[in-house]
Amino acid sequence: MKASLSIKKQFVIFFLFVAAASLILLSLILRTAIEKCFHDYVWTAQASSHGMIIKYFEDYYAKHKSWKNFDGREIGDTAKKSESYFTVTDPHGKLIWTTENDIEPCCLNPEHKYWRDIYPVMYEGTMAARINIGQFTDHIYSPEDIAFRRSIAYGIGISLAVTLLMALPLLLTVSSRLSRPIRELKNAADEMSHGNLSVKLEKNSSVKEISGLAESIDHLRKSLLKQEELRKQLTSNISHELRTPLNIIQNQLEGMIDGVLPLDKERLESVLQEMERLVSLIREVEKITEVESGDFIPVCAETDLSAAVKAVADTFEGAFKRKGLELVLDLEKNIIISAEKDKLTQTVMNLISNACKFTEKGTVSVKTYESPAGAVFEIKDTGPGISREDMENIFERFYRVEKSRSRDTGGAGLGLAIVKKIADAHGWKIETESEKGKGSLFRIIFR
Repeated sequence: MKASLSIKKQFVIFFLFVAAASLILLSLILRTAIEKCFHDYVWTAQASSHGMIIKYFEDYYAKHKSWKNFDGREIGDTAKKSESYFTVTDPHGKLIWTTENDIEPCCLNPEHKYWRDIYPVMYEGTMAARINIGQFTDHIYSPEDIAFRRSIAYGIGISLAVTLLMALPLLLTVSSRLSRPIRELKNAADEMSHGNLSVKLEKNSSVKEISGLAESIDHLRKSLLKQEELRKQLTSNISHELRTPLNIIQNQLEGMIDGVLPLDKERLESVLQEMERLVSLIREVEKITEVESGDFIPVCAETDLSAAVKAVADTFEGAFKRKGLELVLDLEKNIIISAEKDKLTQTVMNLISNACKFTEKGTVSVKTYESPAGAVFEIKDTGPGISREDMENIFERFYRVEKSRSRDTGGAGLGLAIVKKIADAHGWKIETESEKGKGSLFRIIFR
């Protein structure tokens, strides 16, 4: 297994590497620039020295108009002080004077590089002589120059070390500020993984990404809390839905066996009704299990949406009349969508059934139409409406807005959960609008 380092250690190592590389590169660039400037300065000084020698010869010729009886010992000694040697010839190449014969034997070592520059000695636009000035490259820099160059290199090295030492405390502070909240988030996530969902998260980080991560983890924590509450409610609801008909059946049968209740058709029909209720609940569970299964892939085909809605609505005509409700249909014709027809029918049936079940008076309006977003199925009722708190959970399994579990509005709370799963499997979008006391609207957009 590959060894891992904490973010703090990785940050420190990375920063030190980058800082050291940057400072070394900067020092090399700085040293090169200083060397060049110093080299140019020294060579400018040398050029000045050469100019002095050339001017000496120009002044001499201007005064004497001839090289006869020329004595170059004085200028030779002056040139030698700057480690320079020269040879002067007339325009025809005849030797006038040279100091190169005075080069010390120790300087003739092949390791010493000797170079020459040729300059003309001019008088009134005519070349009066030619002078070769030579110098050993290792004699260009004086001991003071060499000491200066060493002090520059030493100063750069000291600056590099001091900069790294000064940056280290700042680096440790910054890395701690980055690693501490991440470590706290990691500890909080560990607590959550062990079931402690009451852990508090610090979300006020100065780092935007860390603050966003804390928000996401906190959102996950709240979602897990909500799911835990729904799980407990689900267990309670399933228990109730199963226990109620089973208790009725048990009581009826025990009463008939003990002779307390008459064994007649009415009693048996009551037992059969409760058995049918159990079977209906099991079928609903089977339906949602099917659509929640990872193997469920809808087999879609072109389907006339309005025709499918009209066929389902017609089956509820009697139920609406018995409750004194008005069912209003406004269906555009020839709206073709891609869907598994049985699942589309089940979706529409669950929504219309809910509207009929929870609406005590008024109307239920069903519409189909085309919109820029796609084909739309919409159902609106004048029922009791749904609170904002309940709206967040209406698509959860076994969740019921009507908490009393009245048998008049029975059902296991699976209808909308099935609708949501079918819609998700097809890629449909569900929109809901509701306000307590003002009815509800459900809209499916077929994309």
